[in-house]
Formats: sequence, structure tokens, C-alpha cells
Amino acid sequence: MYQKLIDLKPIPSNNLEFCLGSIAEMIEGDVYEPTDTYSKQGKINYIHFRNIVDKVPNYKEVFVDEGDMDMFNILEILKKNNFDGVLIPDHTPQMICDAPWYAGMAYAMGYMKTALSFLKSLT
Repeated sequence: MYQKLIDLKPIPSNNLEFCLGSIAEMIEGDVYEPTDTYSKQGKINYIHFRNIVDKVPNYKEVFVDEGDMDMFNILEILKKNNFDGVLIPDHTPQMICDAPWYAGMAYAMGYMKTALSFLKSLT
């Protein structure tokens, strides 16, 4: 349905808020093909970078490095397609500590920064 939406109004500002977790939990198959397709078209403005296990209605949000998706592969696809949008850490598991939301975001940001630095070092 995303392609139908994009084709309905083919203007530069008609782009996607692309939630990896939502796509992965809703579809059969993989999340890599739509990530490749829409980033190649330059139709993704920003990405909710989160990981999940399982599908609706039984999915569970997990840390970015422990779910069904290979998040490093997602970053490789985005790099290959010259994605220049924004990656936003999104929904992390609840943690038991003084600042659980901040701790989850820090974990996701650390993963993203390290993975992106590693990808950059490969070129």
C-alpha cells in the first residue's frame, strides 16, 4: 500500500515515515525488500529504528540487536541507496533502573552510532 500512496501524489514532499518494527510485525516475508525499494526511490524521510520478535498479534518489542531483523543489514541497505534521512531510535523494552526510557534510548543510540561508524570504516 505504500507504493500506492507514493504514486497517488508523486511530489517531493510525499515521503514515508518508515517504522521498521511496524513493517516487520505486519507482513509476511522480510522487511529488507521494502527498505531497499523505498530508500532507493528516495521516498523515506525518517526511520523508526526498532526491532521486534514475532508478528501481530504476538509481537514483542526488543532491543535493537536481539530481534528478528538484522539491523546492520538494514543500515547496509540504506548506505547502498544513499539514504540521507533521519534514523530515530524508537520503542525500547522497559528496563528496571532509575531512568528506564533514557537507558533504552541510550542503548539504541549507542548501537546505531557504533554500527554506522563501522559501516563508514568499510569505505
